[in-house]
Amino acid sequence: MAHDENYHDSSGFLSILMGLIVLVSMSCLPATIGWIQAFTG
Repeated sequence: MAHDENYHDSSGFLSILMGLIVLVSMSCLPATIGWIQAFTG
């Protein structure tokens, strides 16, 4: 298998990015639910 210097595998970066998005959204979920309940009465 040839090694190509111009080939960049972005799957690792995308998995880390998705993990961070999920982590932030899960930590913000209770606050979001609280805001929705506060505004909807």
